Amino acid sequence: MTEVFSGRCWRFGDDLASDQLIPPHHVFEYDPAVLRRHLLAEVRPQLSCEAKAGDVLVTGRNFANGSHHSHPFLAMKEMGVGLICETISRGPFRLAVFVGVPLLVAGPDVIAGLGDSDALQVNFTTGAIRNQTTGRSFAVEPLAPFLQDIVAVGGGLNYARALLEAEGTDNAKR
Repeated sequence: MTEVFSGRCWRFGDDLASDQLIPPHHVFEYDPAVLRRHLLAEVRPQLSCEAKAGDVLVTGRNFANGSHHSHPFLAMKEMGVGLICETISRGPFRLAVFVGVPLLVAGPDVIAGLGDSDALQVNFTTGAIRNQTTGRSFAVEPLAPFLQDIVAVGGGLNYARALLEAEGTDNAKR
């Protein structure tokens, strides 16, 4: 994982449901290259075409509420985008980390200071956020180091493989 993202802010509001992130009729798709085309397609169709690696999705309260699917996070990882949200429940939080999506949780004052299309520089390791458009800087609590390690190696499966390889276990190659 690149710890510092520099890119566009894609701003969304509160109560963005998981079924809005990836429409339910794509629940049986598992190819991240396919899923990325459907990420927020009904809310912001241009996202899948215009978002670039290093961009950051910024959302308000209650992100990914409803059904808990890994699909949106697989799409985000494939796109190379990070996530800053005001609140996220435990299930989607765990899925984001397990899949390997860089994530920060920020207060309402920080979220309000990040506008749509602003140029952002976000250090997911330290929690430093710089809005290069407005010149404002923010500091939020980063993920715990253990969770950062999981994200840094690309998610939970890669993390488990790395632990097994470090132990010299033959099961690491599966």
